[in-house]
Amino acid sequence: MLEQIIRIEGHRIILRPMEYGDTERIVKWRNSERVRSRFIYRETFTTRGHCRWIETMIDTGKAVQFMICEKEGIRPVGSVYFRDIDREKKEAEYGIFLGEDDALGKGYGTEAARLAVEYAFSKMGLERLILRVFTDNGTAVRSYEKAGFREEKILKDVECSDGERKDMLLMSLKKKKSVSFVIPCYRSELTLPKVIEEIGRTMEDLRKQGREYSYEIILVNDCSPDDTFSVIRKFCQEDKRIKGVNLARNFGQHAALMAGFHQVRGDVVICLDDDGQTPADEAGKLLEEIEKGSDVVYAKYEHKKHSLFRNFGSWVNEEMAHIMLGKPRELYVSSYFAAKRFVVEEMKKYTNAYPYVIGLVLRTTKSISNVTVCHREREIGTSGYTLGKLIGLWFNGFTAFSVKPLRLATALGIVCSAGGFLYGIYTVVKKLVNPNVPMGFSSLMAAVVFMGGMMMVMLGLVGEYVGRMYISMNSSPQFVIRETVNEEI
Repeated sequence: MLEQIIRIEGHRIILRPMEYGDTERIVKWRNSERVRSRFIYRETFTTRGHCRWIETMIDTGKAVQFMICEKEGIRPVGSVYFRDIDREKKEAEYGIFLGEDDALGKGYGTEAARLAVEYAFSKMGLERLILRVFTDNGTAVRSYEKAGFREEKILKDVECSDGERKDMLLMSLKKKKSVSFVIPCYRSELTLPKVIEEIGRTMEDLRKQGREYSYEIILVNDCSPDDTFSVIRKFCQEDKRIKGVNLARNFGQHAALMAGFHQVRGDVVICLDDDGQTPADEAGKLLEEIEKGSDVVYAKYEHKKHSLFRNFGSWVNEEMAHIMLGKPRELYVSSYFAAKRFVVEEMKKYTNAYPYVIGLVLRTTKSISNVTVCHREREIGTSGYTLGKLIGLWFNGFTAFSVKPLRLATALGIVCSAGGFLYGIYTVVKKLVNPNVPMGFSSLMAAVVFMGGMMMVMLGLVGEYVGRMYISMNSSPQFVIRETVNEEI
C-alpha cells in the first residue's frame, strides 16, 4: 500500500510514506513523555506492536501513515496518519504527532495537516475527517482549527489506558465542494477585471449564506491581439487561485473552453464569458440547480442584450442543435453553464480538431436543465464573433456530431432522381399524345442546372466530412498551449 503513495511537498516540510525502517524512530517518539501524554493509549510502545500496526492496518488499507520531514535535509520530525478508513462512508480518523522537540512551534503541524487533508480529499476520496484531542492541549486545538477542523462536541471523562480521565474535543472537517470557473478570453483586457472581481464577491456572498465552496478561475487567452494575457498574468500573481493559459494562436471559443477543461480540479465547472454580459453574481443559481441533481445547467435569458446579428446567430444555433443534434426544443443552451466534473471528464476525451461543446454535452447526458438569469448590456467593445466564425461554429456542430446532413443529401438525391424519372415519363407521354409539341431548350437547361447544382452541393457536403476526417487523422491539434501560469498550484 505505502509504495503506491508519492511524497507530498509543502513549503517547509515533505510528507513521505512511512516505512518499516522508521519503526525504531517512531517507537522512540511514542514512548517520550510529551507524546505519550497526548494519546489515550499510554502503555509502553514496542517494536512488535508497531510492526503489528503496519501488518493489520497499513498493509490492509485500513490506515495510511506518513512521515513528516523537514524539507532541508529531509530529517523526520513526526508522523501524520489516517486510521479506521471507511471507504463506504468516505471518512477516517486523523492523527498527528511531532516527535522531535526542536520541531515544535515552527508551524510544521499546521502545514502537515493541510497537506494531509488535501491528500485525503483529493486522492483518497474521503469526504469527512474526525479527530480527538484533549481539551487542555490548546496548541494542538489551535493548529487543527487553522487546518479547518471545527468542534463537534465534548467527550466527557474519557478514560486513558493508565486510568486517568480527561475531557476531549471531537473535531471534524468536511470536504468543501470546489468550483472551477473557465473563461475564454479574447480582447478582454478592459472587461476581465470586473468579471474576476464579481466572481470573488459572489463566492464570498455564498459563504456568508452558509454555502461555502472553494474555487479556482481558469483564464484562457485565445491569442488575443490586445494586452489580455498581461492582465491575466497580473491576476495570477495576485491570487494563486487563478490560472492563466495562453494559446499559441486563435483556436476559437470552444477550443479555448476545452483547453480550460484540461486545467480544472473542481467538482463543478462553470463556463462564462469574459465581457461581463453573463452575470457571475448569479452563479449561485446554477450551483443550486446542480445540487438538486442536474448534470448540466444552462443559463436562460429572458431578455437578451446582444445585437440583432448575435441574436440571429443564437437562434440559428438553437435550431441547428434541435434538428441536427436532437436537443429538446424546450431546452435553452448558452455560453453560460455549469457542469458536473464527470461530464467535463467525458468531454475531454474528445480530441479532434473541431470541438463543439454543446454537442459534447448533449451526447454525454440527458440530465440537463435551465435556470433564468439576467443578461446584461455589453459595456465595452464589440463581440468577437463574425459571420465567418458563426458559420464555422455551425459546421463544427453538424459535421462533428451528426450524419443528418448526409442523410438529407441522400433524400434530396432520391427526390431529384424520382422527379427526373417522372418528368421523363411525362415528356414521353406528352410527345405520344401530341407529336407536334416542341421540345423546349429552356426546360432542358433548367433541369441540367438544377441537377448540377444539387450534385455540387452534395459533393461539397461529402467533401467537408472527408476533409475533416483527413485533418483529424493527421492529428491536427484541438489547441496548442504556449504557456501557463500557476499550473502547479
